[in-house]
Amino acid sequence: MENKTIAEEATGIRQVGELQFWSEGKKITPKQAKKLLYQNKEVSIPQAGAGSYDEVFSMLGFIEVKVICWSSSAGGWQFGVKDKTGWRVAGQDNRYPYNGFNYWIDIESGYGFESFDSLVSFVSMG
Repeated sequence: MENKTIAEEATGIRQVGELQFWSEGKKITPKQAKKLLYQNKEVSIPQAGAGSYDEVFSMLGFIEVKVICWSSSAGGWQFGVKDKTGWRVAGQDNRYPYNGFNYWIDIESGYGFESFDSLVSFVSMG
């Protein structure tokens, strides 16, 4: 919760209401959202604030989320997300001029890293 507050204060982009997944102008379930992400598609959450990433990836079934890079002042950040197969790269991109963020998972650069540190080392080399 502390990171959420810090992220939202730093960017000025706060969560507004309950998080809802959207794709192609339609509201979708978290299960549908995860399926789309694994098809290399983005999913939008108009209500998301810059610090909503923990809740978003938790809703998608990831058991841990750690920041890799949050240097963008607009909240376009990279994360390591962990599920039963290990760690992979994921991220959020600001939807300006619209509200909220688009979320994605990198399905092409590898997955199943045993540790967050090995994922970060891989990302740093690329």
